[in-house]
Amino acid sequence: MKDLFIADAHLTHPDEAAYRHLVEFLDQQRGHVRTLVLLGDIFEFWVGYNHCVFSAYLPLLNALQQLHAAGTHIVMVEGNHDFHVGPFFSETLKATIFPDDGTLTLDGQTIALSHGDTLVPTRSYLWLRRFFRSIIARTLIRVLPSDLTWKIGDVLGVLSKKKSRQHPQRSYQLPEQAILSQARLRLDQGADLFICGHFHQPKCWQHQGKPIAIIGNWGQTCHYGQLRDGQFSLECYTPTSAAPADTSL
Repeated sequence: MKDLFIADAHLTHPDEAAYRHLVEFLDQQRGHVRTLVLLGDIFEFWVGYNHCVFSAYLPLLNALQQLHAAGTHIVMVEGNHDFHVGPFFSETLKATIFPDDGTLTLDGQTIALSHGDTLVPTRSYLWLRRFFRSIIARTLIRVLPSDLTWKIGDVLGVLSKKKSRQHPQRSYQLPEQAILSQARLRLDQGADLFICGHFHQPKCWQHQGKPIAIIGNWGQTCHYGQLRDGQFSLECYTPTSAAPADTSL
C-alpha cells in the first residue's frame, strides 16, 4: 500500500482537463492507497454546507467517496481556496481535517503537513485569512444561499487569476529560503518529513537527511507526492484518457 499527496488542482468544472485527469487518477488508485492527503486548494472555491455540496464538484466528491469506501483514509489540509470544508468531509468521508498546519504519522514517520500559504505571508493576507476562518465568516456561510456563495467565490477566483497574470514573475518565483526556514524549524522540532503545496512548483530538498517537499500543482502537469515503503518521492501522472467525468454521487 502507498500514501499519496495532492495539492493545488484549483478545480472549477468537470469539463476541465485537469478535473477529468484527477478523477481518472483517483479511480485508478481505488483499493491501492492507504492514505490520500489533500494539501489544499483542490477546489478553486469551496466552503462546506450542512445539507448540500456545489454541484460542479460532484464527480470529484464521488471519486473521493469511492476511495473512502475502498478503505482509503482521507486527510484534508485546508487551503486558501477551500476552508470550513464541512460535513461532507468530516461525516461522509470520515476525513481528518487540518484547518491549519498538521502532523500525520505513517510507517513510524512523523510527517509535517502544510498547505503553504502561511510560510511566506504578507500582513494583509494574514488578516484576510483570519477573517475567512472567523466565526463571522462561518455564520455568513450558514445564512447565505449556496448559489450566491458560489458566485462570490467565482468572482474572487477571477480577481485572483487576473492579479497573477498582471504579476507573473512575482506570482511564480519560488521563495526558497523562506520555505526552507519554516520547514527546517518543523523538522528540528521532531518531524521526519515536511510536505506542502501552494507554490505550484515541484521541488525537493534535504535537511539533515530529512526530505522537504513542495508537491507542485495538478493542472497542465499532474504532480503528486508518494510515500511507499517509507520512501518519499515526487511523481507526475500521465493521463490515459480524456473521457468525461461521472456526474453522479
